Amino acid sequence: MAAINGTLIFLRNDTLSLVGQLDGNIGGSTDQLDATTKDSASAAKVFVNGETTWQGQVSALYDATGALVLDDVIDNLKAGTQWTVKFGQVTTGTKYLTGLGYLKSWRWTGPKNAMSNIAIEFQGTAVITTDTN
Repeated sequence: MAAINGTLIFLRNDTLSLVGQLDGNIGGSTDQLDATTKDSASAAKVFVNGETTWQGQVSALYDATGALVLDDVIDNLKAGTQWTVKFGQVTTGTKYLTGLGYLKSWRWTGPKNAMSNIAIEFQGTAVITTDTN
């Protein structure tokens, strides 16, 4: 089994990694279009695939230093800046998912007796593909 250690998976905007990442996820779905007609056999509904979409989220420790931090996320969200989202490993020869997307939301949490952290959500706006570092 060639399992991947989750600590090696990062969210990047092109070549910049979000500082202090803790965890993240990415996923996709397809609209299921009801194509059932009066002529459909077996009294069963018929569906066909429609448009696809993908989205994800990531959380990180709050850190005001580095190449990609909360201030950048807020500025990009307000400006509607499109990201080249890359999600996966960063070492040479490894694969990752990539596509164009927009930031959907951000959240900054300041818990008692714990490290302050941020979370961001992003929404894909085009087809997601696989590429290699």
